[in-house]
Amino acid sequence: MRLAIALAAVLLLGPADPPDVDVAALESVLAEFSSGARFPLPTLTERQLERILAGKVVKVREKDEDGGPQRGIGFLRSDVPRADLWLAVRDSHLTMLEELHERQLTPPGEWPAVWYQLLDLPRPFADRHWVIDVVDTHALALATDNRCWEHAWELRDDGPSVAREAVAEGRIPGVDLERAEAAIYTPVNHGAWIALLLPDGSTVLGYHATSVVGGRIPDQLVADYMMLTLDNLLLGVVDRAPRAVEHYGPDHDPIEGADGVAIPPRVSP
Repeated sequence: MRLAIALAAVLLLGPADPPDVDVAALESVLAEFSSGARFPLPTLTERQLERILAGKVVKVREKDEDGGPQRGIGFLRSDVPRADLWLAVRDSHLTMLEELHERQLTPPGEWPAVWYQLLDLPRPFADRHWVIDVVDTHALALATDNRCWEHAWELRDDGPSVAREAVAEGRIPGVDLERAEAAIYTPVNHGAWIALLLPDGSTVLGYHATSVVGGRIPDQLVADYMMLTLDNLLLGVVDRAPRAVEHYGPDHDPIEGADGVAIPPRVSP
C-alpha cells in the first residue's frame, strides 16, 4: 500500500527538482578539477564562489611569487547545456579572428594536436607567432565521472623549427617566410578552456591564460588587457552557443568533448 502511494506521488508530482548547488558543492567540483588538471586552479574566496553561483563573471589575477608572468582567469556559470558551450568554444568556423592566421598541423584525432598561429598586430608592433600542443585531458574527465573538462595548450619545445618548416611548405594561408621571420616568437603561452558540470546540470565555463609576447609590449600590459576582455570572451561563448549548435550539423567534422567522445549533432524533429 505504501509503495502504491509513493508511486502515485511520483506520477502526480513529476520528477524531483535537481539538487541545489551551494558554495560547498561548487568548491568541491573546483577542487576535483584541480586534483587532475594539466593546469590547476587557485583557491577561490567564498565571495568569489557566491558570485559564480549567482551567474556573474568572476575574474582572478594570479601573480607568480617569483615575479613571473601573471595568469588571468575567468569563470561564468550558465544554464546553457555544456555540450553547446563546448561547440561554441571549439568550432573554429565560428571563433576565428580576422587578425589570427592559424592552421592545425596534425591530422584530426591525433593528440596532442599541433597548431601554428600568427597574430597580426598593427604597426609599429611586430606580428607574434607561436606553435602549441593542444590536448583534451581525457584522464581528468574519466577520473571525475565526466564532470570536469579541460582543453589545454602550451608551447612546443621545438616550436620555432616547426613554425619555419610549416611556413616554408606553404601550409599557413596568408603567411610566407618573410612575414614569419619578421614576427616575434612568443616566449610564454599556455592556458586552457574549462567546463565543469554542477549537480543541478548547469555549467561553470572557465578560461585562463598566461602569456608573454616579447618585444616592446610589457608583460603587465598583456595581463591588463586579458583581464579587461575576459567578460566579453566568456559571455561571447554563451551568446554564440545557439549558432554553434545550428552550425554543427551531420556533415560537420566531429567535435569531441574533453572526454574524447564526439558530440552528436542535434537533429531537428
